[in-house]
This record gives sequence, structure tokens and C-alpha cells, in this order.
Amino acid sequence: MVLLHIEASPKGEYSYSSQIAKSFLAAYKEKNPEHEIRILNVFERDLPSFGETEALAKFAPILGEQRTAEQEAAWDRIKEEIRYFDEADKILLSCPMWNYSIPWRLKQYIDCLVQPIETFGYDFEKMEHVGLLRNRPLQLILTRSSTMAGDYADFQLPYLKYIFGAVGIRDTRAMVASSTTQASKELTQAYLDSFIEEAKLTAGSF
Repeated sequence: MVLLHIEASPKGEYSYSSQIAKSFLAAYKEKNPEHEIRILNVFERDLPSFGETEALAKFAPILGEQRTAEQEAAWDRIKEEIRYFDEADKILLSCPMWNYSIPWRLKQYIDCLVQPIETFGYDFEKMEHVGLLRNRPLQLILTRSSTMAGDYADFQLPYLKYIFGAVGIRDTRAMVASSTTQASKELTQAYLDSFIEEAKLTAGSF
């Protein structure tokens, strides 16, 4: 059993989302010592740039064109990321809100994963996209300064639920710390501590 933690903050120990996720993983490991935990920090991983070569490689089979050797090599890197992601039986994604949405590096990672033919298809009769990856549990640990869940300005949680659902992952659970900017460091820590405790409990049933 493999749990993949996708970490979407560059702040290390200073990241609130990473702090909560660390507590989640510790509790999970205590309950499931035989499970493998893999960490993928999108800011540290050597991700494909997804520039012109990758874009042309993406559309070549759709347009009935033959990929060049350069495009095939670039596409192999994309498929590497998809394979590594798909090996996970469970996924934990910890992510801060940046400008009402997600960090750019996480978007780059998602743009590698979400690919026609590879991770999603299209049902012409129903006129809808179909996820090609197997469903599995996805736990989101999200932090933001002052945007409440359900706020019209929340482009973090709705996007993540939709985009992972688009490739077939629909068993999504979310823990959202919406008010990480408190009046003092002490109040901020108390607020985070409440989510750390919640994360430990949540890990027990993940």
C-alpha cells in the first residue's frame, strides 16, 4: 500500500499546510506501519516544463500526426509523472492558497498529469469527459489566510476537487484551515493546533 503526499508549499517547516500534513502522516504511519509513504514536493521535483515540445506531443495523436523523436522523449517524461502518481493507492495533498487559487508549481504538476488518452477520455454519446484513472482516497489539507470555504473567491478547493475528479479520483475529503491570519502568533498557533488534532483523527480513518 502506497500513500503519496503531494506537498505544494516551498516554505518547509514554516508552512502551515505542511505542518498539518506532517501530523497527519505521523498518525497514519503509526496506524499503518507497513504502508509506504512517498513525499513529492512540487517545488523540489524536476518537473517537465510543458512548453512547445510537450504541447505538440500532446496533440499529435489527437490530430493524427506522428510524434518526432524529440516529442516522444518529452512525452516519456510526462508519462513518468503519470505513472508515479498512479502507483499511489492513497493521496494526501497539502496546499496553501496563493492569490485565491493554488501555487503555480502545483498547477504545473497538474498540467503534467491531466492528459487526454493518458488520464481522461471523452464519451461522445454522453458528451462528457471521462476519468481513466482508478478511483482512490484523496485527502486535501488546505490553508488560506481569510477566505472561507464556499466563498465565491475560493478557486482552490473547487478546482482541486474538479480536476482530480476529471481524471477519475472522486473519493475526495477536505480539511480547510480558512483563517490562518490571527491577531497574534499565539492565536495563530492555537488555531493551527486545532487542525493538527483534527488531522491526527482524520488519518485514523484514511
